[in-house]
Amino acid sequence: MLTCSIERNQNAFVLRANDQILPPYAYMTYQPSQGRYADFRAAGVRFCSVAVYAGDRGINPSSAIRPFRPGFMTAPGEYDFRWVDEDFRRATCGARPGEAFLLPRLMLEMPTWWEEAHPEALCRAASGASAHCSFSSPAWLQAATEAMERFEAWLEASGWNEYVVGWHIAAGSTEEYIRPVLHPLHFMDYSAPTRQAFIAWLARKYGDVAALNRAWGGQWQDFAQIAVPRPAARAYAWRGGLRDPIAERDVVDFYAFYSEELALFVRQLCEAGKRITGGHKLMGAFYGNVSLLNPEQGHNSLRLLLESEAVDFFASPFCYPENRAGHVDWPFQATLESAPPHGKPWFVEADVRTFLSRPIRQAMPYANPEVNSAYDAPVWHGPNTLEASLGDMLRAFARILTHGGALWWFDMWGGWYDHDALRAFHRWACDLYRETCLAGGLTPRAQLAVFLDEDALNGFAPADGFGHCAVYEQMVQLGWLGAPYDTYLFSDFASVDPARYRAALFLSPAGFSEAQLRRLADWKREGRSLLFSGYPGYAAGKLGEACEIACEIGADTAPLRAAYRGEAYPSLPCSGPQVALLPGDGDVVLAREENGAVAAVLHRNREYQILWSVVPQLPAAMVREALLLAGAHIYLYTRDTVSAAGNLVCVHACEGGVKRVYFPRMGRAFDAIHGKRLPGTELYAEMEMQLGETRLLRLELAEEL
Repeated sequence: MLTCSIERNQNAFVLRANDQILPPYAYMTYQPSQGRYADFRAAGVRFCSVAVYAGDRGINPSSAIRPFRPGFMTAPGEYDFRWVDEDFRRATCGARPGEAFLLPRLMLEMPTWWEEAHPEALCRAASGASAHCSFSSPAWLQAATEAMERFEAWLEASGWNEYVVGWHIAAGSTEEYIRPVLHPLHFMDYSAPTRQAFIAWLARKYGDVAALNRAWGGQWQDFAQIAVPRPAARAYAWRGGLRDPIAERDVVDFYAFYSEELALFVRQLCEAGKRITGGHKLMGAFYGNVSLLNPEQGHNSLRLLLESEAVDFFASPFCYPENRAGHVDWPFQATLESAPPHGKPWFVEADVRTFLSRPIRQAMPYANPEVNSAYDAPVWHGPNTLEASLGDMLRAFARILTHGGALWWFDMWGGWYDHDALRAFHRWACDLYRETCLAGGLTPRAQLAVFLDEDALNGFAPADGFGHCAVYEQMVQLGWLGAPYDTYLFSDFASVDPARYRAALFLSPAGFSEAQLRRLADWKREGRSLLFSGYPGYAAGKLGEACEIACEIGADTAPLRAAYRGEAYPSLPCSGPQVALLPGDGDVVLAREENGAVAAVLHRNREYQILWSVVPQLPAAMVREALLLAGAHIYLYTRDTVSAAGNLVCVHACEGGVKRVYFPRMGRAFDAIHGKRLPGTELYAEMEMQLGETRLLRLELAEEL
């Protein structure tokens, strides 16, 4: 029997399959082709992911995309795994057990005949319209569990279990546990199972109705009177982008429940998978996508799954700023650094388009034969040239490698990498990843820690741009910082060692616990910089508690717009409670809002400095200045993207011109791919780069020479 586990190897993870140690590096496609699987096998990739479907739904209910493969649930009590068998044969290319490994992506959305038989299990809009199953449905959970049991029985009987290392359990829109959305303001889920689950959640949280009334300011007689908040209450907040922590407590509570309920569903599926496989297989899921800032999507309870022994790994793709343009960074959709301390790797789905990428209607006409606005948009188009494609692949790979992430290359519609130069890149990348991973990974070089508060996200209003600016667009700005950064859940803050970093950035946290305040005191030493954006402590009724900067909060809501050294921010319209910062003696005003109110202040102390900007999305230049005050190392001062760890530095040119890469210590730099030494001095290297070009440098620093 094949038994698998994931183990931490210093700054990397390895996958153990019986007596073999493998790097967590894979290939995935929706269009299984034996030739393409063979290409990646030749590049050194030992395991791959294969899509397996229980039902007959397309991956996205908001588009016309059709199923890529028939589902194995063909009728009540009837199962047909012929398509799965064929795809597994293509993926393994005739290899024997122990030579190739499979990680099936098990999509557990139910077939249409099941949904028609169980209308009570469907997710409902306020209008009554339905869209797929509700994550609160016990019937769906039971049916999904039975489907997993049948799948495992077939794997065992067919012999494929000797190839399968685990299951990537999927559901929801795009298989990523995204709640179905029929329209941006067509809110879900008003089904009976969700209302019942919400009531049960409130009863557990508050204990009795009296406590609920005190929290909500209501006059309820019984929990059974509670309903899911109306769409208008969910779409808009009283104070612009932020919920009032008292007057809108019912909506904040609902969103906390909404995320916990989805995370619980994921956990229950993984627990069932562990039980069904006898604990011999890995279980993982898409979850915790920070780009899904809309609390409607339910991805704000990652910490619940981090604590689960049944969940072995997480996955998410890169973000999609400006349709994956060449002049912007592609941040992770994950608080990547929160996973390893819990013993879990994060698989980054490297869905990197190339000049060979074609629309799905051309590559897979049986799935989408017509022009489709969702899948013919510019984001699906790759770069125009081979060189730009290689640059995008290199920057994605280097980002994952320098953060100790796991990865799979996602050749979605197939054919994206069908070129000799791209195959050569995959051989080189796989070799470097394997060598690095098995050697214990790369020493982290990030000196900035960024903390994202899941509780705060539940208080962001979907119809306002505050959350998008405070988190998503903030990550885009950090891509131009000229230095690497790490991302964590704010709930992990108390356990993060400040000795690793020179600065911390807090993205509008809801409030600080006593343990977090004690840990904050540990950061206020040795010249560190502490940066706060938005409304830290607002949801807890303690605005600015940790910032040491006085403030005055008004009764009105105001648009948030300021300028730092002539650069306006944020990039998108957003609003929030009217707050003016009140600088004290020695404090420096960094930015003012358009009405003249102080928007950003630098508070200086002998041992540390604090920067607070009420306006979210701190410009890269502002963050860089705070890092310099803390003595952090900046690799690049131009508006370009940097990834760095160990002796590797990756530079992606977001604008053309000469790039000067500064060394942390005296040394010299070489092109990591071609081996040629780069011109420069003992302090820096220089190179001319075109827009969209990517270079990987290998540094030899003073004590290493």
